[in-house]
Amino acid sequence: MSTVEPSPTSNALTVVTVTYADRWEAGLAATAASVLIDPRTHLIVVCNGAATTTLRELRALAAEHPRRVDLIVFDRNRGSAPAFNEGLEAAYLRRTPVLILDDDNPLPAGAIDRLHAVRVALVRRGAPPTALACFRAVNPVHTLLRDGVAPDVLFAELRPGAFATTDVFRPRRVTVDAREHLVTSCAQERIVPLGNTMWGGTFLPREVAALGILPPPDLVLYGDDNAFSAGLRGAGVDIRLCLDIEIYDTVDWHRSAEPTRRLIRIPRVLHTPTEQLWRVRYQARNAAHLSALQARGSRIAGARLAVNAVVRLGLLLVAALVARRVGVFRAILGASVDGLRGRLGESYPLPGGDAR
Repeated sequence: MSTVEPSPTSNALTVVTVTYADRWEAGLAATAASVLIDPRTHLIVVCNGAATTTLRELRALAAEHPRRVDLIVFDRNRGSAPAFNEGLEAAYLRRTPVLILDDDNPLPAGAIDRLHAVRVALVRRGAPPTALACFRAVNPVHTLLRDGVAPDVLFAELRPGAFATTDVFRPRRVTVDAREHLVTSCAQERIVPLGNTMWGGTFLPREVAALGILPPPDLVLYGDDNAFSAGLRGAGVDIRLCLDIEIYDTVDWHRSAEPTRRLIRIPRVLHTPTEQLWRVRYQARNAAHLSALQARGSRIAGARLAVNAVVRLGLLLVAALVARRVGVFRAILGASVDGLRGRLGESYPLPGGDAR
């Protein structure tokens, strides 16, 4: 690791990304190049069970940019939560603002200056410490917020008593367009409150990075970004989405994330092949665990959680019977019970270098 620590008054920026398998040509090369073109940046790459070819390219990159690239190498895939945990811990030691990118998120020209400008404008008006998220079209919630859907309509998983995103007790209330125009030294930016931020495109100003918030590594993967967001909120940090600062993915996940448009739709998760069941197990387990944490300490929220869990799992069982995919349902049910009971850690084997 680099031993150079920039002074707290410098204009440096530390970028953290996690890669796995052989992702060099798929986006990591372009992402690293877009970061290092700015002389203010320092890049930390966590190699999470990366392929030999990717490691070779990264070591060559570190040699080409001495003292500007740090590699943290795991000999096997340990999941995104432990990887981001170690990457962020190393970044916080540098005492700079931190930008988190997925390994296929090339940084657009001017994005760093615009993020800094939004942070300065918020500070000048007396806003609390604020983490900023860049717009990602891959996230349907970002698109809804950009179109003016009120944040209180979204993020059902943040309501005490919800089970994942299911909440049959959602209150009916008048929603207000929360988009705000903020004049900065670079441009006029639109921002909106954000409940949970994705890893890729999250900017932590120095005062936020100084808090040292880390994701819980025992989540392994999936939901760890939501847990990280909860840690930020719990420390008094606001989260805002910058609607006009967009980061594009070199791999287009947007189409695959869209639901099929049919009158009667079988949930996509039920079509998961057996060799990919580890994914849905971690997703279901961690979502259930975070829902249980959200409801902790309130009997009313606990009762609502029980009802929402029965509704969500019951509907999924019906769909599984229709689709003849009861085995997938059993995997989801078992993982959900694990999450509600707090059975975390690397409960389900991760494939060698194919997972994140």
